[in-house]
Amino acid sequence: MQPVWSEFIFEVHGDAGSVQAIPNSGTITGELVATNLGRWGSPLIRYRTGDRVEVTRESCACGSPFPKMIGGIRGRVDDMFTVRGVNLYPSQVEDLVRRHAAIAEFLIEVKQVRGMEEVTILYECPETGDGIAERLGNDLRLALGARIACRQVPVGSLPRSDVKSRRLIRAT
Repeated sequence: MQPVWSEFIFEVHGDAGSVQAIPNSGTITGELVATNLGRWGSPLIRYRTGDRVEVTRESCACGSPFPKMIGGIRGRVDDMFTVRGVNLYPSQVEDLVRRHAAIAEFLIEVKQVRGMEEVTILYECPETGDGIAERLGNDLRLALGARIACRQVPVGSLPRSDVKSRRLIRAT
């Protein structure tokens, strides 16, 4: 079988705002940017996917020298929010919230207070939820490096969706 050569060039648009080629060693985190060289009529040049990735060329167990995305797509660049200078993504918060089995549904509420973004996790818990807010807040602070308030709301008060849930709302 003949090897298949890619007609794409992938770059990572780093958090500092510059487009960088994937390094030969180490990792780079940012937005995945693709250029398709195989389209004759309308090639895509530096197409911004909006996907946040972490890419490395470090060798893996199979010995592949090709770049790999660590952990797959980490989230969306356009969903990023900032808490006291720390850039966060809803997928990071969801990973930590889902570790608490008692929490049925949650929502991330972001609002501007005196020029700064304040974030609160609103969650539904069918049980009494003794100490969940404190444990969840502590988990978020330790893992993400940001202090995020957590508040229990009545069961059934948060919006539901049959498809992908919208976890982040910006309140006024």
